[in-house]
Amino acid sequence: AQRARKLSCRIAAMSCAAASARVVPSRTSARALVPRRVASSRPRVPRGARPCRWRSAAGTADASPDPDLDPAVHEAVYASETWGPWDPPLPPLDPHPPLLAFDGARALLEARDAGATRASISLDFHKGPDAELRLDAERGVFLDETPARDETRDETDETDEQNETDDEDSPTDYVTDDPSPETPLVTWSDVSDVAADEKGAYVLRRGLPAERFQVFSEDTGRAASLMPVGGGFAPTALLAGFSMHRFGVGVDPMEDTERKLNAIKPIRPGARVLDVCTGLAYTASGACSAGAHVTTIELDRAMTNLCRMNPHSSALFSGNIRQLYGNGADVVPTLPDNSFDRIVHDPPTFALAGELFSEAFYRELLRCLKPKGILYHYIGDPASKSAGNVAKGAAKRLKKAGFGGVVIDYEAHGILAARGRVKASGARGKARDSKKDKGGRSPEERKRRTGSKTPGRREKRGRGGGARRDDDEESFLENEFF
Repeated sequence: AQRARKLSCRIAAMSCAAASARVVPSRTSARALVPRRVASSRPRVPRGARPCRWRSAAGTADASPDPDLDPAVHEAVYASETWGPWDPPLPPLDPHPPLLAFDGARALLEARDAGATRASISLDFHKGPDAELRLDAERGVFLDETPARDETRDETDETDEQNETDDEDSPTDYVTDDPSPETPLVTWSDVSDVAADEKGAYVLRRGLPAERFQVFSEDTGRAASLMPVGGGFAPTALLAGFSMHRFGVGVDPMEDTERKLNAIKPIRPGARVLDVCTGLAYTASGACSAGAHVTTIELDRAMTNLCRMNPHSSALFSGNIRQLYGNGADVVPTLPDNSFDRIVHDPPTFALAGELFSEAFYRELLRCLKPKGILYHYIGDPASKSAGNVAKGAAKRLKKAGFGGVVIDYEAHGILAARGRVKASGARGKARDSKKDKGGRSPEERKRRTGSKTPGRREKRGRGGGARRDDDEESFLENEFF
């Protein structure tokens, strides 16, 4: 009977505990029973997102309005028939300090080991002529300020050479902290360190150690640096460990930029181009060199410091490009309707800037685009699984936003969109035919064996159509997802 009573008491206690709102385990202190505060007075900031200083300052009552977010300012700019000149975002570096990367450092070490006393390498990422350097096997590398002359030349040749030094191809006057020519520009110890670092660009100053150029953004909380790619090409940018261009697959940054601009050609003189996400300003510079009136938007002001140090970004400080700052999702809604002939949308990855892949942002881009304008949207390699999924989602949202034609350009690694139909040179069939078949034969091998051309896409002619178009020609893509 006692056991039955104890068992019934235990069952009753378990039932009460299960019915209570909070189950307290045994040996719980009285302090633990005090209700905890679960709500915080501060707004919750999403992971990886930090408010920008200029955005938070614009929201205060005492701060002056940001002209980059003022629709009236933009309305006046694009209603005017004149363009620029614009104040550069930062004063340009004049003179520009010499920059040494791993390929140039390795060339110096090879020249020293070979017993050479002079060397000619690029100290500006091959933007201008190579610098003449004097090598001292013990002390280091010196700027050769008195280059050797060929005594066999006559006086006429010497006069012509003197005139050539005043042209644009004259050697760059590099900034130095020690004016003494007996001080080496860089020591051999620093040259060895630079040669071992394939992801950094180093600033050289006489009498000082070589300094790896890197900036830290207080707005995004990420580090950014110039990253050389070798081979005599322009550098790319390294953001939070990710490179900005696809040079790893055999495409240098300038070629990558050229493919993006070719996707939206023609870009005629006087055309208005919007570049969302400035980066190293290669896209803005390329469109500006074609005579376009370029407006570019950048969230991170630290990228402007990278552009100022990068010789290939000098066009950003020429006064011909209008630089706006802020999140593209905030700046684009303040731009007037039907303002741009071409839009280049080159955002970071979806994980870093998801709002720039949203349907609401695509609607704003469509609103700013002229009726016959074209939008290029970079997404990465659409043939890969990850970027392919992003491309499909972006294409669906672009269609819902109101774009009539949405096409994937496999050559430019992006999406082309317009109000009407749009064509792309990088057809999907071209990417498929570039792969080998089940027997391991390439398209060229199949062509030699069969004696016939690889079949391409059919070209419609009128209602019927039926003539085949080779993949080497520019092909028209129908919408692949709708």
